[in-house]
Amino acid sequence: HVDWLSLSQAHPGANLPKINDGCVMAFDSDGEVDYTTLKAFKVEGSFESSVFLRCDGTTVDFVGNPSKWGRTDNVFGYDFTDCLHVINGILAGQGLPPFSAGESFYRQKSGEDSQKQWTGCRIRRIDLTQNYATGSPEAAHAFLRWLAGQKLSQLKTGHYGDYDTVDFGRGSKRKYFKVYAKAAELLKHSKAKQDVSTFEKAARLESIEKIAEYARASGIVRAELTLKTNALIDLNCQFLGSLDMKVIEAEFNKCAQVFTRANAQMDELHHLPRATLAVYRMWQAGDDLKDKVKKSQFYAHRKALLPFGIDISIPSNVVRFTPPTRVITLSA
Repeated sequence: HVDWLSLSQAHPGANLPKINDGCVMAFDSDGEVDYTTLKAFKVEGSFESSVFLRCDGTTVDFVGNPSKWGRTDNVFGYDFTDCLHVINGILAGQGLPPFSAGESFYRQKSGEDSQKQWTGCRIRRIDLTQNYATGSPEAAHAFLRWLAGQKLSQLKTGHYGDYDTVDFGRGSKRKYFKVYAKAAELLKHSKAKQDVSTFEKAARLESIEKIAEYARASGIVRAELTLKTNALIDLNCQFLGSLDMKVIEAEFNKCAQVFTRANAQMDELHHLPRATLAVYRMWQAGDDLKDKVKKSQFYAHRKALLPFGIDISIPSNVVRFTPPTRVITLSA
């Protein structure tokens, strides 16, 4: 489901309500919010949900998570169509026109073929997410530790805390992929934990604690792909009129292939030279290869293993189980 959207649409000649009175919001070229002052116009819904709006009289900007709007949580969210319906309802409540595709036209750039563009809504950021159940909290932790030793394309691998979150491409201006334990995230970001002064906040805390326990017991991990402006332009999905969610989902699935890589690797690795297999097993066991392999050989073995998603320059975080081998299977 869609977990975050940054949208913008210009209405030339319109005299729309100025929602940014006393509000200053700065956006970078990727649609990310650089900063919001204390006077930012924050539209609040029930259960402490909120989004940000800005309108200078002609251009409307929206930033927020429509799957969270008016709900205690967003463990199970909405698809893009439903999110747009939620957003347009929020805009209507502020006296603003809905986001729409507008009309298509062709723009000629110097030395290039004409490009089809749209007069309506521009998409500056979209986050697509999916939940996976590993079966138990122990399995979820083991899976995330294993994932921290994987490599995804040219994106840098990192992790937070005790492997509660593993990410790929932190700081990238194009796309960012992260996987995290949902139960820990639910409780960490719940403001209701510190304040139960009202009936609504108390009810929200009880609801969050129940679903957090469900997420913990089921070993739920969430995978989240952020596509920023440059990536959306390359995919021709920067306009509402040209958005193809199948293309967006395909990008998500490319990243999610890292989850099933382990099963595909083992058979293929048997075809590698014995020396490379030996280096791989030392790396898998957690050995420091710099002390055991010459520098030239290290990079040769690394090059041979990279096509299989194995980067021996990243310390192995594989959790070793005693026989019989335990297989962690991801399910919906």
